[in-house]
Order: sequence, then structure tokens, then C-alpha cells
Amino acid sequence: MRVVGAKLGTNCLHHSRGCRAWTRRLPGLVRGVLAVFGAFLLLSCSGQSPDTGSDRPPVSSLKKVGAVVERARVLHWSASWRHDDRFPERSSPGAPASTGVTADLRAMGSGDVFGTVTADGHEAQVVSVAGAALFAKADRVMLHMLGVEEAKAHAGRWVEIRRPARTRDVLGLKLDWLAPSPLGTALRSAAHGNGSAKGGTPPVPSATAAPSSAAERFPRPDGVPADAAPVAVAGDEHTGAGTYWVAAGAPHRLLGYSGLDARHDSDAESYEYMLDTAAVELSVRKESAATARDTYAAMRSAIRSLPSVVPISAEPTDEEVSHTVDEACRALCHTATVTLSLTNRMPRESVAARYALDITAVMHKDEDGYRLGDPLYRDVGSCTVRLPTAKPGATVRSGCTIGGAELRKAVEAAGEAHGFVQLTLQTKATRQVDGITGPSRSKDLLKKLGSHADNGLGAS
Repeated sequence: MRVVGAKLGTNCLHHSRGCRAWTRRLPGLVRGVLAVFGAFLLLSCSGQSPDTGSDRPPVSSLKKVGAVVERARVLHWSASWRHDDRFPERSSPGAPASTGVTADLRAMGSGDVFGTVTADGHEAQVVSVAGAALFAKADRVMLHMLGVEEAKAHAGRWVEIRRPARTRDVLGLKLDWLAPSPLGTALRSAAHGNGSAKGGTPPVPSATAAPSSAAERFPRPDGVPADAAPVAVAGDEHTGAGTYWVAAGAPHRLLGYSGLDARHDSDAESYEYMLDTAAVELSVRKESAATARDTYAAMRSAIRSLPSVVPISAEPTDEEVSHTVDEACRALCHTATVTLSLTNRMPRESVAARYALDITAVMHKDEDGYRLGDPLYRDVGSCTVRLPTAKPGATVRSGCTIGGAELRKAVEAAGEAHGFVQLTLQTKATRQVDGITGPSRSKDLLKKLGSHADNGLGAS
């Protein structure tokens, strides 16, 4: 992460009193021009001392902003961005591949977030408990956009949303990023320009000069005043490029952010390949401890409403859910039986799944006990196997029997005199998870929320 900014275009860089006296002696027209760039002048004349002629913004101001953000009881965010459909094959014909999204969210502590996200007129209520769980409740259309399987069956119900690598995002917006603690740390680390932030954040390279256009790459969010000062952060393989918007006058409050760092790249590509059209625009304001208490109370109410077992939106790894396939030919191999076994190693979750099976006959040439050349492949059939629900630690089985003209032709070809004397079957299995359910852990989550509230607000 590199902090970059616009060149101030003046030698007024050292003493605030001298700056004011110098500007009073300028003609009125020049003073008018300076008013347009007042954000930069005020920041540079607020007791900071960047090097003369430097293109750097007031880095120490960013450090102070980070310290204030980190101490905030609650941050109220308004957001807008565009979401690309992760599952276009499920969308209705003619549906747009990209949808405009807005959000109204309050973030506290290290990742407690509560609020609403709206896309194409469909709203989801979201509850994120830092380090523990993310839940969403929405209609069928919105759940589909969130990637929930069997969205129709879960419409209007709380669904736990799980993402790979412990990411907590809703339609690509990182919820943890919005919270005071990690955001304040990121701001202060950017101001330092070196070392590592807490929590394993990658090292931040030193601040370097860049043209003033770097601060104009991402537009000013709605709700951020026109005189806000942009402080640009150059992206790298760990950090998305973006611009923090801070108040022009002291104290330099954080007013918003526009860029890529608050976005989750669903394709796991490097940030440098993300298009600027994916940027999020955020405006923010601090709110009182009373608002934080009310928000925690609303979150606790939502958690208490959870049933003991909830649907979970997740794609299990091969280590969590694995399968084996066995094929066997019956008499004369006019029919073949395929048996599929699924093992669920998830500790508390039950899994329902089905598999699409494509069976291929593989015929090998053989001469004097040696296989010669490439085998001949022939598709002989397909079927769908729906397995019983696998409870935690269980193995379930099911299968299908295939036959027909294609299998008979393969058997006949293998028996002809031109050298195909061995036939085996192989199966391609494509998994479709129909549902994962697990305990809501509501009691544990309520304890965590209570602890987070006590730590952030003080026990009352």
C-alpha cells in the first residue's frame, strides 16, 4: 500500500500562521483559485511538515484519522457499488450481468455489522458477528444473488453465509473492512508507510510521489462534501487501490472511501486485475455510544430469533465432503451398476447432495499381455443420484443402473477380433450440494456479542 496525493503547488508548508499571512497578500483571483484547492492547503497548513516540493499528502493527518476511527463506538456507512452475477447460468433470460447495490450498515468493534443491503429493489437484512458468523434474511431473488442454494425454500428465513478463506462479504462488500478496529489500523499503517499492521496485514511500502490524478481515479461518494480532501492509496497484490476522503478542516475526520480495497474479489485474482468499475463508494459518519448500544440490542434480538438449526450457504471442500465411485458390470455387461459413497467430515453440519454421473466405457488393445496404443472411449450412459442426508461424520451411499444400446455396442466392440480384449468403466461425478444445515449456536453468539459490547462500550 502506498499513500499518494496531489502536489500542493506552493511553498507554504511549515507554519500555519505564516500560511495565513502569505495567502492574505495574494490577489483576490488567486485566493479564489486557492479556495478550490482548500482541502490540500488546509491539510498542509495544519501543523504538518511534509518535505518541501513533495507530492505526498498529509500522511500524519491520516495517522490521526486512523486513531480516531479506531476509537469510534459505531461507524454508520452508506454504500453503493455494482455486483457481477456469480451464477449467470441460473439467471432469467435477459437478466443484467451486473446489478446496482446500495447498503445502509452500522459497524462496531472488530467486525460486528448490522443493517440492510438492497439490490434491484430486493432487500436483505444482514448480521455479522465478528470472528463468528454472518447471517442474511431476504426473499428468493436476493438469496439467489447471495449464492444461496435452494433459495426459494429458504426465502424469508435466516441463512448463515459462509465464504472460503473466512471472508465475510455480502455481494462483494467486505463487512469486516467497515469496522472501526481493522479500518483504523489500516489507516494508521498507511500513514506510517512501513512495517505491518496488526492482524497479519501485509507490509506497507513507503509513501511515494504520484501525479495528482491518482487522487481523482475514484469518484467522490454521495454524501461526502465537495471540499473533502482526497488521500489516495496505491494498490498492490495485497491491497486494492482507493481514495480516503477526509474533512478539509481540522480535525480531519474520515468522511468516506471510494475504491477497491473494501471489495472482495470472488475470483481470487490479484487486486491489480480488478476493474475500476468494481469500486465501491462509501460515505461514513461516527455515531454515539447510545446508537451503538441500540445496534447491539437489535443484533441480539435478531440472534435470539434464530431457530436451533439453520440452513448454511457454503461450498464444502474436498476435505470436508468427499466421495468415491465404484462401477460393476452384470452378466455379459449388458447393464452396469454405479455405486456412489459420500463421506461427511464436517463436525456439526449435515449435508444433502446429488451427483450427475457420466459413464464411459474404456476399451484397451492387448497383445501378448501388453497394452498397445491409446484406449478407445465410448460414452455409454448417464444418470443422477440423490443421496440420503449425511449427518456429521457419516457415510451414505446410493447408485444407479445403466444399460442400453451404447453399452451393448461397447461390449461388442471389445469382443471383436481386432484386438480390443479388455473393457473397463469409468465415471465422471459432478456434485451439486442441495443443502447444508447446522446448529445456529445462538447462545454462543449472544455471549460473544455481549462481550464485544462490554469491550467497546464498557459494562453497564
